[in-house]
Amino acid sequence: MTNSTDIAKILNLNGGELVGKTRLQKTFYFLERLGIGFGYDFQYYHYGPYSEELTISAQDSVALGFVNHDKRVGTRSQLYSVFQSLLKDERDPLDASRKHALKILAGYDPISLELAATADFLESAGYGLDAWSETAVRKSSKATPERIEKAKKLLSDLQGL
Repeated sequence: MTNSTDIAKILNLNGGELVGKTRLQKTFYFLERLGIGFGYDFQYYHYGPYSEELTISAQDSVALGFVNHDKRVGTRSQLYSVFQSLLKDERDPLDASRKHALKILAGYDPISLELAATADFLESAGYGLDAWSETAVRKSSKATPERIEKAKKLLSDLQGL
């Protein structure tokens, strides 16, 4: 069962914040895939795996005062989101595993997260070995050979958890 404090808990484990809606979605996606998430369901969407339930939970956590959501302007005049926890850190038996996963995810840029999550989602949806080819087709403007290699490394890094 998910609740509005899930977001604040992960933000706390991640040093108090996460930058970007894509990073928020992909972080929670990977936590679910690793078996250390909160029970969010994901469907395929334009940017890969997406959870409407997570979006609603994030909005609720802001409305309830558990999380601050700040919109900022980037270098190319694009808006991006910064999510910051406003709750005290509460410990949970899965926190060590979650913190380790968050550390790995933090080492990768948002596009690598998006590509890795998309390929992982497509593989689990039945694409098997064709998941990377399908990811390259669906994300043709982002799926450079270098980025695909980074995304594959990310999945490899997460396999040890």
